[in-house]
Amino acid sequence: MAEKIVKIGTCAFCGQTKTIEAVGDLTQAELDAIATDRCICSGAQSALRKKARKAKIDEFIKKKFITPEMVGFMQNVIRFVEDGTFEDATIKLYGSKTVKIWMDADSFLHIRIKRTEDDELKA
Repeated sequence: MAEKIVKIGTCAFCGQTKTIEAVGDLTQAELDAIATDRCICSGAQSALRKKARKAKIDEFIKKKFITPEMVGFMQNVIRFVEDGTFEDATIKLYGSKTVKIWMDADSFLHIRIKRTEDDELKA
C-alpha cells in the first residue's frame, strides 16, 4: 500500500495554503487545484458553483442531443449566451423541435426545448 504524504497547496483566488494528504506524486498545479476546491473564500466558492453549473448543463445537453456534433454545437451556443456574445439563441431543429437559450436577470441560464406537434392531414 502506498504511503500518504502531506503536501501544501495554495488557493488560486486568495492565496491561502491548505495541507493535503496525497497518495503518490501530485504536481504543484494539482495540489493548488485541490486547495482551491477546498477553500471557502468567495472566489473559490464562485468557481466551484460555476464548475457545478457547467457539469449540470453538459449532462442535460448530452441527454437531449445524442450525436457528439450536436452536443458540441449546443455547448458552443450556450457559452456564447453565457458570455454575452449572444443575447439569446433560438434554434429550429428537425421536425417540430425548437431550442431557446437565454440568461435571465438573475444570471440563470435557461434552456427550453419545445416540441410543437400539429395534427394535420393533407389528403
